[in-house]
Amino acid sequence: MVTGSLQVKSNTYYVVIRIPDEAGKVRQKWINTKLKVSENTKRQANQKCQEIITSYNQQKITYTKEILFLDWLDIWMEQKQLRSNTLECYNLYINVHIIPHFKPLKLTLNTITPQHIQDYYNKKLKEGQSANSVHKHNVIIRGALKEALKKNLIPYNPADRVTLPRKERFVGNAYSIDEAKKLLSVIENDQMKPAIILSLYYGLRRSETLGLRWMDINFDNNTIVIRNTVVKVLTTIEHEKTKSRASNRTLFIIPETKEYLINLKFKQEKNQILLGSEYTDSGHVCVWDNGIPFKPDYISKHFALILKKHDLPPIRYHDLRHTAGSILLNKGLSAKQIQEYLGHENISTTLDIYGHLDAKGKKEAAYTIGSLLEIGID
Repeated sequence: MVTGSLQVKSNTYYVVIRIPDEAGKVRQKWINTKLKVSENTKRQANQKCQEIITSYNQQKITYTKEILFLDWLDIWMEQKQLRSNTLECYNLYINVHIIPHFKPLKLTLNTITPQHIQDYYNKKLKEGQSANSVHKHNVIIRGALKEALKKNLIPYNPADRVTLPRKERFVGNAYSIDEAKKLLSVIENDQMKPAIILSLYYGLRRSETLGLRWMDINFDNNTIVIRNTVVKVLTTIEHEKTKSRASNRTLFIIPETKEYLINLKFKQEKNQILLGSEYTDSGHVCVWDNGIPFKPDYISKHFALILKKHDLPPIRYHDLRHTAGSILLNKGLSAKQIQEYLGHENISTTLDIYGHLDAKGKKEAAYTIGSLLEIGID
């Protein structure tokens, strides 16, 4: 039987329910009533507590193999320690895709089969989901069932017995050096110029570009430390953290950009004096004239408009980073150097994305091997 009590945390009433499993062990679940202690809502909170306990007992939600798959998914999500943007992403897949499909089926942990999961993935592909997206669905479903297997609630993980579509290989569209120079020549008076400079010269991801702060740049030592990111799934979130440990890296200031960055900082400091209290001092490098940081959506959309306006080949904003990597590769830098510059966690990622030569490089390769191996002609 599910029991529970009312608890207080951060001026808010929570219902703490205790759910027993088959072995007699009990797990706790905290449920936010959204009722504030300071607003004299104890009676409503007690009523809410009883309603929740009754609801759980009526549903017979227990920590057993008879638990509904979706209820187990909810339990698994509560146990996960996820970054805010990852949590939002998982919830998006669960609420928009997984729940609407599996809820009518009312599958429990001991009735869900590989074919149920296979049918779901096939359906998502038919709906237009990419193979890579289906793999993300699988991360969630397989992860939840893996935890159930660990708890001896199921004899095997049915998600291990499905056939996943082959992942689509990433193919970036890099600019040539001439195209990159043309882009730089048309953004002189554009507010987005700092973001383009940072991604094109330093190969920064969009999240790293928007997360870069003046405190991360040392003009005396000529270094830029990449350690902060701004991302968006449903909401914009800032992290004092990068995508991976390798992404947290120190770059040297490129001489051709140093004066520009110093002048940009001076301009922002001047705007702060002129606007006074109307200026938002966020400390970020990529901001509007009033100091408010750029939003991720703006960066991507406005970049596309710039290219269209100036008749430049259409690429994604992320392809500026790909352009940086391709230019370095085609100028003879090693994959290891590029890996560290771009902050790839594994060198295999670098080789997979940038392990190619442009037309000039292919021609040089052909001439080189041809000069070394001569074919005798009778």
